Amino acid sequence: MEWLLFTYWLPPEPSRKRVFIWRQLKKVGALSVEGTGWLLPKTEPLIDAITGIMRSVEELEGTANLYTLTHFSEAQEQRNIGRFREEREREYSGIIGECHKALKHIERETHMKEFNFQEIEELEGDLEKIKRWFADVKKRDFWQVPAQREAENLISQVETTLAGFVQKTYEEQERAGEGKGARPRK
Repeated sequence: MEWLLFTYWLPPEPSRKRVFIWRQLKKVGALSVEGTGWLLPKTEPLIDAITGIMRSVEELEGTANLYTLTHFSEAQEQRNIGRFREEREREYSGIIGECHKALKHIERETHMKEFNFQEIEELEGDLEKIKRWFADVKKRDFWQVPAQREAENLISQVETTLAGFVQKTYEEQERAGEGKGARPRK
């Protein structure tokens, strides 16, 4: 397997430039390698992404280098793949935790009979954030770790449970409206 090794230098100040590049590297799923640079599997989409980051470094008055590594020992390669997988497992674990929070939130609001549109908006906003986060993590999950499937299933469960809550809210709002002199539907 071939790998990309990206190294760069930026002036120490202002630190926001270094933070910006760090965020970009994390966003594409690059792995920090013991202070020597950032590692990625060599694929066309990742080459394009790193090339864009290189341009950003140069625009920020820094220097950047990109190397293709063609040989790791089997142990080195497995260790690096393991580290990539651990990072994605950690991210999916966060998503799984947020799904459980959303499910508990829906359960609590149902139990308390808090069927209102503000709750729907809040829950839908939470679900959209979870889905965006999942999409970002999935893009950088180069080895499809097992937690990906669990997170995907929980997101579906949140969607289904929320759809039920929305339906119940509409029914309750309609019933409350009819009870207050609204004309019943024919």
